[in-house]
Amino acid sequence: MTRVTVKKLCIVSGVFLIILGSFLLWQRNDPGRLAFRLTERLAATSQTSNSHLPVSISIPSLRISLPVYPSTIENGKWQDTKNGVSYLTSSSVPGSTGNSIFYGHNWPTLLGNLTKIKPGDKIYLTLNQKGTEVYVVKYVTVVTPDQTHILDTTSDSRLTLYTCTGFLDSKRFVVTATKEANILYLVLGRKSVGIVFRRFWSS
Repeated sequence: MTRVTVKKLCIVSGVFLIILGSFLLWQRNDPGRLAFRLTERLAATSQTSNSHLPVSISIPSLRISLPVYPSTIENGKWQDTKNGVSYLTSSSVPGSTGNSIFYGHNWPTLLGNLTKIKPGDKIYLTLNQKGTEVYVVKYVTVVTPDQTHILDTTSDSRLTLYTCTGFLDSKRFVVTATKEANILYLVLGRKSVGIVFRRFWSS
């Protein structure tokens, strides 16, 4: 192999790496990475008051603790943040009946470890002026952006948290968690009995 041939190969390789790097950089910052196919219900206006807005989310088992930012769908595009987790304000109010939707990038500083979560792990959601709601992970799944059933409203109090996964982030890793039951302790003589109940109202 001549020096000229080697030089040409180096130039071609360099150009290819520059193009590939530019594509990956664009793809990394593309707002559409976290989007699902748009649904009319989710494109609606916010239904969450300021007092119920989530301000932080934590998953102790994964050592994840991040701020939460309210996000919307504008002109068919899903807003997101590079500094924490997004809460879709047109989804259900956290802590109430329905499906509250949260999402974030799979970067090491954000939700990069989310794929390690397991059923039974707890997710803590701190609300502005309304304390903390606790959710228990029920199951995880991987879907494509057109499988929007995971965003449907529900009859339970549910938290859906997802991030990108798969080749070129073409799929979504989805965590489904439901609100932890409240426990009322009744003292009967010298014994205490825990009774599990759920609130059917929102404060």
